[in-house]
Amino acid sequence: MRAPPVMHVTTEPFALNPQQRAAVEHGGGPLLVLAGAGSGKTRVLTARVARLLAHGVRPEAVLAFTFTNRAAREMRERIARAVGPAAGRLWVGTFHATAARLLRREAAAAGLPRDFTIYDRDDQEGVLRGILRDLDRTDEPARVGAVLARISDAKNALVTPEEAARAATGPAERRVAEAYARYQAALRASGALDFDDLIVETVRVLRRAEVGARWAGRFEHVLVDEYQDTNHAQFRMVEALAAVHRNLFVVGDDDQSIYGWRGADLANVLEFERAFPGAAVVRLEQNYRSTAAILDAANAVIGHNRARKGKRLWCDRERGVPVRFALAADEADEARRIRQHLAAHVARGGRLADCAVLYRTNAQSRALEAELRRHAVPYEIVGGVAFYQRREVKDLLAYLRLAVNPADAVAFWRVWNTPRRGLGAAVEARVQARVAETGAPPLAALRALAAGGALGRATAGAAAFFDVLDAVASAGPEVPADAALRLVLERTRYLEHLAGEEDAAERRANVEELVASAAAAGGGRGATLAEFLAESALLTDADRVTEGTDRVLLLTAHNAKGLEFPVVVVAGLEEGLFPHGAALEDGPGIEEERRLFYVALTRARDEVLLTAAAFRRRFDGARGAAVSRFVDEIPPALLEREEAPEPRWSRAGGAPARGVRGGGADRDDEAPSLAWSPPPRSTTRHRAVGRTVWHDAFGRGVVQAVEGDGPDARYTVRFGASVKKVVGRFLTGGEDGDGS
Repeated sequence: MRAPPVMHVTTEPFALNPQQRAAVEHGGGPLLVLAGAGSGKTRVLTARVARLLAHGVRPEAVLAFTFTNRAAREMRERIARAVGPAAGRLWVGTFHATAARLLRREAAAAGLPRDFTIYDRDDQEGVLRGILRDLDRTDEPARVGAVLARISDAKNALVTPEEAARAATGPAERRVAEAYARYQAALRASGALDFDDLIVETVRVLRRAEVGARWAGRFEHVLVDEYQDTNHAQFRMVEALAAVHRNLFVVGDDDQSIYGWRGADLANVLEFERAFPGAAVVRLEQNYRSTAAILDAANAVIGHNRARKGKRLWCDRERGVPVRFALAADEADEARRIRQHLAAHVARGGRLADCAVLYRTNAQSRALEAELRRHAVPYEIVGGVAFYQRREVKDLLAYLRLAVNPADAVAFWRVWNTPRRGLGAAVEARVQARVAETGAPPLAALRALAAGGALGRATAGAAAFFDVLDAVASAGPEVPADAALRLVLERTRYLEHLAGEEDAAERRANVEELVASAAAAGGGRGATLAEFLAESALLTDADRVTEGTDRVLLLTAHNAKGLEFPVVVVAGLEEGLFPHGAALEDGPGIEEERRLFYVALTRARDEVLLTAAAFRRRFDGARGAAVSRFVDEIPPALLEREEAPEPRWSRAGGAPARGVRGGGADRDDEAPSLAWSPPPRSTTRHRAVGRTVWHDAFGRGVVQAVEGDGPDARYTVRFGASVKKVVGRFLTGGEDGDGS
């Protein structure tokens, strides 16, 4: 049999630096390519595959894993430009697509029907909802997302239902384990797999000696992109497929591992040499994206992490402008300063499309959206939903609308059974019939049916619904909007309704942001219910950005992964926000938050602005928080801090007094730049640090440091956007804040 001809590769698309070339020309055996941000990892992967084909490796013997279909398509296209039609015979795809392809061929060995169905999220929830109803005797769907997440975590760790049951330590865990077992039985009975099963069943079938040997022998080279994002099950799948030839080529960056919360295992990178003895490591440290000023700041921050292999990014570009930091008075002032920054970029001849505003949580987009819409600045939410289009926001606004206008049919049908209160399809049919017969609005129809005793067991649920609406309506349209929202939340127990969902924390944050926005509406003085509904309707109904319009992008730092922009703003850099509050007491969690900040910094090509708010309105009122530790981890020589005015704060709410610069959302005047210098750090932490205090002249503040003890101790306190040293006897208060 004749050996396959050696292909001639076009080398032009793959101009390589020495480190990239060392990776591409690696002779054989396992190789870990530590590819820093902007270091050309896609070029290295595609050049590696092209070189293998050029040296006689059959396309069918090359398996490459990507994490997205787009990445797989891009890799095929690049390889095709170099080697021609042979690229079509490569095994290139996502983990799930490759697993499905393999399982179709090994269905008999895996004990699966060859035409098995793959269930999507809606299918999964439908199956699990019925199981939970049987287990808990409840129709409440909120727990479905949370239980599905627990099941997914178990599968990613290759934990079977039987193992989960043995490991369960309490009633809640035993119920989840039982739900897992029933869920798997239901899928098997339907000849179906979910997405996690695709990987789990592939690992399981590859553990059969004859199957594993066949597939590991088939693939002479296995390549993996974004290796830092792999979970334990994916690691086992890769390990099995590379077992015979041991030609494993993985590309990843431990400093960009930001998905631990969804199962990604950083140990896959950190312990690569232990898992694959004899492995080589190549570091790609030359960056082709950012200026030296941005890279030096990013290197300084990520250097504080301990769980990393270690590398230092550098570039041949110019030094560039320093990273800038601005501390605003509150979230409205922060949004205004960001808008001004964008306007300045456009005034210099730039485009809005050059710019991206990154934040830690989706709830932060509310103040930014309001500011940009108010000034007709086009924007687009990337990978998310505009604030006023989010389900929980629309639900709560619908309650308020219906209380004010009982004829609002759209609002009625949105919330009449949300949260579920036993008003099912039969009641809906009766209401629809009554509306058709009398022409009455649906709320009036439901009231009439309840009064006539036509609802049976649903009467109690209808009464609970009326109670919510009547409570808000009786308060009148002049009731403060935030008070009306709190009333709806209390009477509906809406936050409990959200509690069991997979994204409960994010949805709760959106609810809290809505209440905070109601308190801040009306130009910062708070708004009545009627005023707030009018204001939010204008925001909700704003025209969508026309395709092709120059616009700024708003997105979370997680959604920015893999993207780049000339100008990047990172907003909300406060302790408890970025880093997230859930990570503050967790060492590995803080390190992942630091990696996320590093990712945010390294999205920028030319310019970075970091912002924070001295006070931020929250569900329980305005609170101050310390500026994020990540800002202080940038050496002073690399960070340009802007100077700060000293806003006056009211005693009651912590919001700026009316008319004070930085407090009003409607001010168009260009405020002077803001800055903040960190307080001196003491070697031991005083118990007062982080607490909220009051000074008769300076107002509300947050303690940053304490020198000495007793009434004459000197307190370093941040009042709004300024920091002052004050003798302790002139301070009052001291309740716990969230400024630590």
